[in-house]
Amino acid sequence: MSKPYLIKVVTVFILMFCGASLSAQQLNYTLNRDYLWGFDNYYNNKEENTQTFIKPYTFETVKLIKDSSAPFPRLLVGTKAEEHDKEAKSQVEVYPLLSAHGGYDLSSPSRLTSDLAIGGHLLGYFGNKFAFSLKIIGGNQVFNSWQDSIVEQAKVIPGIGRAYRSNSDTFLTRYGYQYYSGYVSWSPNKIFNIQAGQDKHFWGDGYRSLFLSDVSAPYPFLKITTNVWHLTYVNLYTIMKDMNNPSGLKKDHLTKYATFHYLGWNATKRLNIGLFESIVWQGSDSTRHRGYDVNYLNPIMFFRPAEYSLGSSDNAFLGLSFKLKLFKHQQLYGQLLLDEFLLKEVVADSGWWGNKQAFQLGFKSFDLFTIKRLNFQYEFNYVRPYTYAHGSVQQNYSNMNEPLAHPLGANFIESATFLNYRYKRLFIEAKFMYAFYGADSGGTDYGRNIFISYSNRPREYGNFTGQGFQTRLITASLRAAYILDTRMNLKIELGVADRIIQTEFTSKQTPYIFLGIRTDLSNLYNDY
Repeated sequence: MSKPYLIKVVTVFILMFCGASLSAQQLNYTLNRDYLWGFDNYYNNKEENTQTFIKPYTFETVKLIKDSSAPFPRLLVGTKAEEHDKEAKSQVEVYPLLSAHGGYDLSSPSRLTSDLAIGGHLLGYFGNKFAFSLKIIGGNQVFNSWQDSIVEQAKVIPGIGRAYRSNSDTFLTRYGYQYYSGYVSWSPNKIFNIQAGQDKHFWGDGYRSLFLSDVSAPYPFLKITTNVWHLTYVNLYTIMKDMNNPSGLKKDHLTKYATFHYLGWNATKRLNIGLFESIVWQGSDSTRHRGYDVNYLNPIMFFRPAEYSLGSSDNAFLGLSFKLKLFKHQQLYGQLLLDEFLLKEVVADSGWWGNKQAFQLGFKSFDLFTIKRLNFQYEFNYVRPYTYAHGSVQQNYSNMNEPLAHPLGANFIESATFLNYRYKRLFIEAKFMYAFYGADSGGTDYGRNIFISYSNRPREYGNFTGQGFQTRLITASLRAAYILDTRMNLKIELGVADRIIQTEFTSKQTPYIFLGIRTDLSNLYNDY
């Protein structure tokens, strides 16, 4: 078939579907937290039984929300959701993706920053059971001083993917990037949803997740979600990349695999409890090619017996989560993660290096002071040294040189405070972050850097959170955004931020202002 003829066929195919009414039930709603506050508020009602731990939500989950501050794309606005269900047939749509951002880093020496990218979003719906989405965007970016140092070290643009240096300037380095994400989603009935593709996931009710966050670049996955009674059970199978090869070349990136399970139970109208487990293993080593181990395709909890039966030292994690609806507009939430755990060492309070745990505790209040859509959040995170690391660096809890959980890695405490307000399409948020961590010093691994083998630890006992070169990190920001187009999640935003990093000997402050227009692909973090 000739190329011109193929283009005509595809064009006719798209136009044929664009005339039908649509149903987006199996598509995923955006992960960007700016849009999710209204959902959190709605689901805090004690009569709501929806599981909020697993994100992104599908439109089938959120379509019936009537009083929400989160804007909906055109496909769910204008007619009642029930009418969409009755009329749903098929449709294919294409939207542009855009990012045009500029900023000014006021630190010494000062610098201008920029981000210019363009791409497209293809999505389609076929009845009520099947949908697909594909996003592709590419661009060039100049970062402020602290983000530039992160990109230079990790060789990736946080949350996007591999960074390609596109100029030779040693002061204002420009990086090229491409971002790809997409999936197909199928719900054969009301119990199961099956998705496959390359994308991000976030498991938690907070700003951070100690189980699985959306910090890293998208990765290939297969996800099976089962909803029965008050239970939600999720199987997530993934393929990831390790970039620690000294050559730095893409062809030398190593393949790693991870499997995740989550079981959530709405124990009462106010209390949700969840169990989590995951395991990470390398695809090959110096002696053999292992590939995807079929033993970890087992859809049933728990992995540890399977791991022991294999005689392996794969990197396994267990976790417990909860969310408690305190009143009509308040909630508590938290996570406890166990990397390794030996009770007698915990009781002895000996600082044994192998007691690797993390926990989170957070609080949300909606419609603060009875002001509609004024929201407050406070969150505390604590991660012990060497958590998420492994003796084999390829098996650490990461993808594409970025953590799969918290962007600070390990060996830290952190507090995060938010106050935000939405009025129609206008969103304003103030954020304050404080972190205290122990950095490595003199080539000694004190447990913060998860990309170092914990076999190089300096001692067995006497380890504590914050050990090493003690550092304080403070970030504060004020940001206003106006949503221009809900179909594309396109918004214009203006903000100011300040970053202060302090040690016993030095203090560096980096004020930053920014303005731009962008399509929100996902959450992008710059507060670490």
